[in-house]
Amino acid sequence: MTDEGGEPGADKSQPARPAPLDHLLARLARTGDIVPEYERLRWRLVTYFRLRFPAEAEALADEAIDRLARRLGDGTPVQNLAAYALGIARLIVFETQTRQRKERDAAREASLRLELQEPEGEPDAALAALGACLEGIGKDAASLILDYYAADSGAARIERRQRLAERVGLSLNALRNRALRIRVSLEECVQARLQAGSDATARGAVGGDEIAQCDTQITGRQGPLR
Repeated sequence: MTDEGGEPGADKSQPARPAPLDHLLARLARTGDIVPEYERLRWRLVTYFRLRFPAEAEALADEAIDRLARRLGDGTPVQNLAAYALGIARLIVFETQTRQRKERDAAREASLRLELQEPEGEPDAALAALGACLEGIGKDAASLILDYYAADSGAARIERRQRLAERVGLSLNALRNRALRIRVSLEECVQARLQAGSDATARGAVGGDEIAQCDTQITGRQGPLR
C-alpha cells in the first residue's frame, strides 16, 4: 500500500544520501563561513593551474574540487584539506600533460602516416623528397619506420608494435625512441631537400649537389642512418 502519487516500493523512512559536495561544504564549515572558505580553496587551485594551463585553469580547478568532494563522500580520511586538494591538483597536472603529449604524438603520427601512403597520382615535391630520404636512411631503418606507423590505432597499433619490437630485438620504449629519431631525421631531410630544391629552382639550376650535401649534413655521414 502506498500513498497516492507515491512510487510503489519507495521507503520514505530512508533519508536522501548527501551529495559529495555536501561533505565538502560541511568540512569547510568547521573552519569558518562556507562561502569564503570555498572561494579561498578554489582560488588557490585556480592560481596553481593558471601557472601551468592558463586556458584550462578554471575548469581544472573545478575538477579538483569535484574529486576532493568525492573523496570526502567516500569516507577518505583527510587531515589537511588544502594540502590534499593540492595533491589532487598535482595528479590532474600529470594527467593533463600526459593527455596533451598523447594528442600531439597522435597528430604527428597521423600526419606522417598520411605522408607515407602511396600517392594516387604523380607524387608532389614533398612525397618525392620523402621517398628520396627513405632511400637515404637504408632499408632497415626505412622498413622499421614504415612498419612502426603502419597500424591504425588502439589495440591493433600496440599489437603490431609489440611484434615489431620483438622482431628487431628491442623493448617497446627503445623501439619508440628509435622510431622518433628516424622520424626527426626524415622530417629534417625532407625540409632540407625541399628548401634546396626551391633555392635551386629560383636560380634556374638543378641543385642536385646541394641536396646531396644537405642529406650528408643531416645524417652526419655518407652511409645510411641506423
